[in-house]
Amino acid sequence: MRFTYDVAISFAEEDDDIAAQIAAALHKRGVRCYYYKEQEAEGWGAYILHLAYISYGKYSRYVLLITSHIYVEKYWSGIEVQIAQMTSRPGAPRILQLRLDNTPVPGLSQHVVYQEWRNNPEEIAVLLQQKIGVQEALERRYRTRYGMISLIALLFMSMIWLFSRPVIDEPEIILEVKPVLITSPTDTFYISETEVTVWQYEQFCKVQGIDLPPQLPSVSPNKPIVNITWEEALAFCRWKKGRLPTEEEWAYAASGGLDVKYSGGNNVAKVAIINRKKPASVMSRQANVFGVYDMTGNVAEWCSGWSDSSATWKAVRGGSYHSSIRPVNELLINYHSKELPGNRKPDIGFRVAWDKSN
Repeated sequence: MRFTYDVAISFAEEDDDIAAQIAAALHKRGVRCYYYKEQEAEGWGAYILHLAYISYGKYSRYVLLITSHIYVEKYWSGIEVQIAQMTSRPGAPRILQLRLDNTPVPGLSQHVVYQEWRNNPEEIAVLLQQKIGVQEALERRYRTRYGMISLIALLFMSMIWLFSRPVIDEPEIILEVKPVLITSPTDTFYISETEVTVWQYEQFCKVQGIDLPPQLPSVSPNKPIVNITWEEALAFCRWKKGRLPTEEEWAYAASGGLDVKYSGGNNVAKVAIINRKKPASVMSRQANVFGVYDMTGNVAEWCSGWSDSSATWKAVRGGSYHSSIRPVNELLINYHSKELPGNRKPDIGFRVAWDKSN
């Protein structure tokens, strides 16, 4: 594996002075370091999510997180942590935490060794350089020992592939937006069979002449669209001559009119994509009794109404791929969540609702 950077530094803007000191100390030792203020020209005009993937993903050997109470409040800090976790290599820890205070960081274990900042950039740089040196030595040893074995295995697998591959590769089936009829005691409406997918939203972008918002790494056409604001979700729904579902509609469509914890039953493993670092393609789990998929887990979903009397937060329901049932079960049908309507989140998507008359 060729790394563009030995260390990528993730930090809150307010802690820039510390990041700058560490970057300078690393440069003095010839350590290849990503410190975004030094690469501003390279990033100008690029999608931020793609830039984060290149910087904090698999192209950096280590990600140094300078964490504080400010860090946990920053949206892009959370994205950088997720990307670093998604691209971690088994058996090779690569997330290094430098704590400015004792604030816990979501997604980071409290049982992993960390360093504390003591106005010691030189000491931090030396530790990083030593860690990089140890890892490079292990990689050289691995390449020498297993290089020939890997080559033989590769040739063997190539022969198997050559003689066993199908004559025609089956393309991924592209899903159109499909309405499902929902009949409740108080209302009759339609809701889309799946969460709106990347391919479906991409068609909307082409017609409207707008760019597709940045998506998570390894995105595919049938994965749910994410990083969509509430207004953008509503605009897509109107393009489909629909709207976003109300919370009441969402809850009834999710339950199927049954007394269940999750959409599709009480066994969350059968009906929901959870405890993962990224979403799965829609319809990866079984549908509920209405034939609607993924209303629990995979990505959380925007609803039409406000979640508070001051009209500040929009309702979000369903939980997502990184939700869990402990300590708080965010996956329950009756669990209420909220988000600012202008925010883009890598775990929030949406589905379409229609009045029956449409």
